[in-house]
Amino acid sequence: MDVAYTHSTIAFGGPMLFAAGLLASAAGNARRRRQAEALGAQQWRFQGNNRTMLTNHRVMAFASDRWVTWTHQAVVELWPAPQNFTFTLVFNGTDPLRLTGPGAPWFSVLLAFQLYGPAFLAERSEFQSLGGTPAPSPGHGRAVEGKRERGT
Repeated sequence: MDVAYTHSTIAFGGPMLFAAGLLASAAGNARRRRQAEALGAQQWRFQGNNRTMLTNHRVMAFASDRWVTWTHQAVVELWPAPQNFTFTLVFNGTDPLRLTGPGAPWFSVLLAFQLYGPAFLAERSEFQSLGGTPAPSPGHGRAVEGKRERGT
């Protein structure tokens, strides 16, 4: 994030008061600069419990009293880490998104399936740790006919 801060200098009076004013201004400017650098440093934003939804077009999270969205069209990479209950999305033109929590593994499965299809899930070892059987590729399923009996 780009952060601006105000640099100011206030000094007046005799030599001692003038020097004290310059020192106080320098200390205030240094504090404001450190705060701005801390806010501008690379870091994950919107930390906390945020309501998150997945649609067929975007990921939406309610954070900082507003809905923030990330479109699927801008996704360039998906880094699943279900064993750590997290996954990261890298986007073209915007900052990455990391989602964590107990629902993150299955959220990443749904998103990976939606973005890349079942072959991606079968290829990635991260998803195999979730158990179950991999999804069949399109056209490779089989139909099983069964009989149902009616009770009397």
